[in-house]
Amino acid sequence: MKVLFDTNLWISFMIGKRLASLVDVLCRHDIQIYMSEQLLGEIRDVISRPKFDKLISAETRYFFFEMVDDVCLMTDITIEAKSPIRDIKDLYLLSMAESVPVDYIISGDKDLTELGSHAGIPILKYSDFLKMI
Repeated sequence: MKVLFDTNLWISFMIGKRLASLVDVLCRHDIQIYMSEQLLGEIRDVISRPKFDKLISAETRYFFFEMVDDVCLMTDITIEAKSPIRDIKDLYLLSMAESVPVDYIISGDKDLTELGSHAGIPILKYSDFLKMI
């Protein structure tokens, strides 16, 4: 199964208050998790905001990016998605999903989850994804 996790899930994972079960998902051999330079860039931009300095230690940030290298499959965005999405800055994520193509987009972003799907790819909340697997 090919999966794409949105930035907000990775941030929640690093903060550690939620999504502890993501470790189990990352260790599964039947799930391939995709990452791109654009997604990594957005994650870096978000965690560089001062409000995250107290929430995410330098050590956690370091180990997060090491883990990404170990468990995620890097991909290039080769398709430009078209979507009526409200937040146009999320369009790269839909483009990435089409470029792989993934089986599921997992997000906590209401703008994405309200779409329900994109190009035939279901967009699920993390809790719904867990119930499914």
